[in-house]
Amino acid sequence: MVNNDTFLSDSILFVRDDLRANITDPISTSRPTGEKFVMTSYPRRETSYPIITITSLNITSKRVGQQSEKMFVTLSIEVRIWARTQKEKYNLFDSVDKQMRENQYGVGSSTKGELHDFKMNSAVDVDDPGEDGLRSKVIEYEYYFITT
Repeated sequence: MVNNDTFLSDSILFVRDDLRANITDPISTSRPTGEKFVMTSYPRRETSYPIITITSLNITSKRVGQQSEKMFVTLSIEVRIWARTQKEKYNLFDSVDKQMRENQYGVGSSTKGELHDFKMNSAVDVDDPGEDGLRSKVIEYEYYFITT
């Protein structure tokens, strides 16, 4: 559940945990102990690809109405797929996007985190040059959250 006082970190962790639970790691049987498939920061040490990172891009807010302390918050979240091949990148993109689309948070249940009005703003390829370069897709998703 996303809390008013910690809505940014709660939202990022909520999406991370959902993707961790529902996206299959293509190298789960060979991934080294201690390495994560889905994480909330870019790797700072050597890692085994593919991985998925979730970070915050932008936050805006406005009052819900006059003389209200409630805020209508727009959260832009980046989900980035880092893969070894184009095929792996596209397969992971399909899995991630399907999970995000079909499990729109806040629809029908308060246990889904209170994130509303799912939208994908963009999905852009950012590949390293060369045949051996890392393949990457940067996806921007947007949600709304109303503080209470």
